[in-house]
Amino acid sequence: MANILIIDDDELFSMALADVLAGEGHHPHRVPTLAAGRAVAESTDLSLIFLDLQLPDGYGMDILPDLKALPDSPEVIVITGSLDARQAETAISNGAWDFIKKTSTQLEMKLSCIRALEYRKTRLAALPVHREGIIGNSPALRRCLEHMAQAARSEAEVLLLGETGTGKELFARALHANSPRREKELVVVDCASMTETIAGSELFGYRRGAFTGAVADRAGLIQRAHRGTLFLDEVSELPAALQGNFLRVLESKAFRPLGQDHELSSNFRLVCASNRNMGEMVQRGEFREDLLFRIQTVTIHLPPLRERLEDLDELIHTHLGIISRHSRLPSKTASPELMHLFAQHDWPGNVRELVNTLKALAASAPLERVLYPSHLPRELHVRFLKSCTTDSRAVSSSRTALPPDRSEPSAELFDLDWKTYCVQTREAAEKAYLVHLMQRSGYTIKKAVEHSGLSQARLYGLLKKYDIPRPGRSS
Repeated sequence: MANILIIDDDELFSMALADVLAGEGHHPHRVPTLAAGRAVAESTDLSLIFLDLQLPDGYGMDILPDLKALPDSPEVIVITGSLDARQAETAISNGAWDFIKKTSTQLEMKLSCIRALEYRKTRLAALPVHREGIIGNSPALRRCLEHMAQAARSEAEVLLLGETGTGKELFARALHANSPRREKELVVVDCASMTETIAGSELFGYRRGAFTGAVADRAGLIQRAHRGTLFLDEVSELPAALQGNFLRVLESKAFRPLGQDHELSSNFRLVCASNRNMGEMVQRGEFREDLLFRIQTVTIHLPPLRERLEDLDELIHTHLGIISRHSRLPSKTASPELMHLFAQHDWPGNVRELVNTLKALAASAPLERVLYPSHLPRELHVRFLKSCTTDSRAVSSSRTALPPDRSEPSAELFDLDWKTYCVQTREAAEKAYLVHLMQRSGYTIKKAVEHSGLSQARLYGLLKKYDIPRPGRSS
């Protein structure tokens, strides 16, 4: 049966819950603090965690992302003395399976536990067999992979949303490769590259003589996708004149090629992708609301690279290997200095920008086995340094000021080269800021995020980098 952790300082409640779980054949572990809970979670393979919010050494919600990021990816049920709608929303948004009151009956607790464990079993069993080039195992990416794997088993329409370069086409290919339609064709349609005048003939096909230049029959992309998957990339750019026609195709699975007097049918599975806010487009009248409802039966939000920096090492290692093999160059690795520079960058172009940067690096240092920032082409190097400088300015100008008693740099620093001096000075400033930020925020992640303007994922990454104590974690 399952190992289940209860993090709650209410001894009577935790004992009663442990008795219920033991009666179901599970192995409960009880701890009264966040620190003790973290220690057990990091040393034990857990399937489920019951997490109280108000604990002696901190706020339970602050370690929820860490618990979800554990290698065994346990489900988490948040338990609280009072049901607060905003707290419940925050808990579910951060990956909690359920949010229940301590006054719930034993039966309700038991049912929540059973359903969470059943869901976890299904989720793990549904992990994709074929990743189709998707690299990484960060919590944010794992959640998307699990969601994609579940969707692959169904026939529901899927909408992939994410910034440019986040891998939407890779996810579409993986969804097709893990679906029952994998033996048939995945037809990719780039809606952004189709003009209104040719989109109809491309999608629906045409018959000879339908228009000037139509010298032979041609099957459209919809017909080619029969019994396979039709992937509309950048579906938000689908010409307005065709949106109504395509909605009808979705509803009837029938279409009429240009110049033909009868309809054909196509049994395709639809997957769409966009880097735009589709809801705002509907409000502005740029996209049909009824079509959006049809294409977003399942919606998967792909995280930007800056929110899954844990994957940076694996992405760099993998893509450098691919680039080296394809270009027949010596194998290459990134130096610690280059990794540090990359970790400070926000990657607005996401994985696509990273891959292009690595290609530029390999081209500028074809015979080097270890790559340094100095190997970056000049324009790229300047852009990365500006990005880091801008990031530092943004941090230092936030509502929480740096400690006023910072000392002047030591004389030894001026014996360093300019690049090393800048890196060491920036790191010292970042660490001083973070120490002061956590003190001012009472070591509460939520308050620290509000004060600093940093994302929660970025803040956790910086605290780990500089080994700054977090709530419930010993230094």
